[in-house]
Amino acid sequence: MKYLQPFYFMRIILIHGFNASPDMNFHPWLREQLRERGFEVVSPRLQLPADQEIDLPVVMEDLKQQIGHLKGEDVVLGHSLGGLLALQYLEAVEMMETPRAVILVATPWKVSRPGLRHLFFDDLDADVLMWKAREFVVVHSKDDKLVPLDHGRKLAESLKARFIERDGDDHYMAAEYPILRDLIVNIVETPFAYAPGMSLPNDFS
Repeated sequence: MKYLQPFYFMRIILIHGFNASPDMNFHPWLREQLRERGFEVVSPRLQLPADQEIDLPVVMEDLKQQIGHLKGEDVVLGHSLGGLLALQYLEAVEMMETPRAVILVATPWKVSRPGLRHLFFDDLDADVLMWKAREFVVVHSKDDKLVPLDHGRKLAESLKARFIERDGDDHYMAAEYPILRDLIVNIVETPFAYAPGMSLPNDFS
């Protein structure tokens, strides 16, 4: 069944994780599901080998070449380590507009592997990052065997993000997750009438 295409102006950016590709896990299915609904979908192919340290400047340049400037109607979804790379890109790229949303799926807060530590929040400013998208959403499953649920909670707290706690999805490495498709569609169908940070408490009132 083909869907009408009301979202032709919306761009969904899917960033894969460590030792993965746009052809693995849920990415092919989600990409097709979104394209059937009229979205433009960009799936960058990144150099994230398991046998060597990730060269962050090279990865950022790959993202720049394949994504370019982020636009006001963009929705960025990063899976696992791809979520941290999405946050790094928000810090690194020249911001012309504020993306509609950033979704972090099964994204770790910290790792023990020395070659990955430089990607994490010691080098990221959460107080600045939370203004770099109109909405942050963290999706994490209680039964994630690779990244404990507390990582998702910590990310959500730091970014003032909406936290979606799931059960039974593990590390989101299966072929289909309707929750991710439905979340993206719900985000873009929901009018957003306020600026980043507007929902935060006003300490000066």
